Amino acid sequence: MKYVIVLGDGMADEPLAALGDKTPLSYAKTPEMDALAACSEIGMVHTIPEGMSPGSDTANLSVMGYDPKQYYTGRSPLEALSIGVDMKADDVAIRCNIVTLSEDEPYEKKTIIDHSSDEISTEDAKILLKAVTDELQNETYQFYLGTSYRHCLIWAKGSVVTLTPPHDVLGQTIGEYLPQDAMLRRMQERSYEILSQHPLNLERKKKGLNPANSFWFWGAGTRPALDSFEEKYHKRGVMISAVDLLKGIAVGAGMDNIVVEGA
Repeated sequence: MKYVIVLGDGMADEPLAALGDKTPLSYAKTPEMDALAACSEIGMVHTIPEGMSPGSDTANLSVMGYDPKQYYTGRSPLEALSIGVDMKADDVAIRCNIVTLSEDEPYEKKTIIDHSSDEISTEDAKILLKAVTDELQNETYQFYLGTSYRHCLIWAKGSVVTLTPPHDVLGQTIGEYLPQDAMLRRMQERSYEILSQHPLNLERKKKGLNPANSFWFWGAGTRPALDSFEEKYHKRGVMISAVDLLKGIAVGAGMDNIVVEGA
């Protein structure tokens, strides 16, 4: 028997007045999902172990049968796997978002406006990433291009430091959420100095798009060690996803990733 598991990751939301106090999901027309629900058994499942932070990383590991308390070493290492980074045992992977910050204040007084820079294209992000990493990259800090606004920093012989996800502090002043590590903080600040006046960002602003004007580091972790999915459950599996995190879980579990055009 074959199984298809569809995860509506991030589908939950709050009721919105503009939708008649319905959530986006309850407002949406979902005939196929309704048809499946009508002939299904419905239940609830707790995917986040007690004491762990809820997120796509912990929840998806759990759904796939990998206890996050045993296997989870951070979100960024899983994303690093998805883009082919060969992490050493003492490397630390850190997610490097390219975000939009407000422009008129000193760096620590700025507000985070958009954690995805208007879902910047990978092509534009590649240009901006290179502009910064040409100066900042060295043997200790290596940057890798990911997808859209989501990229990776590998810190050789680094530390798993506490860092704040940018989407958790949207609309807030960033000072108290900046990295405590002096070098990571300086790299974020320097990225703003380089990107805020980059010709590509000046052009984006003319088009009414948010400028992708700063790096933001978060999600530090060490190299994961997932057991083979096939050896663990005696079933073969593949992953179809547009999200690097999910692709990384598949790589770590020895599963193939299928790239679907348009995803």
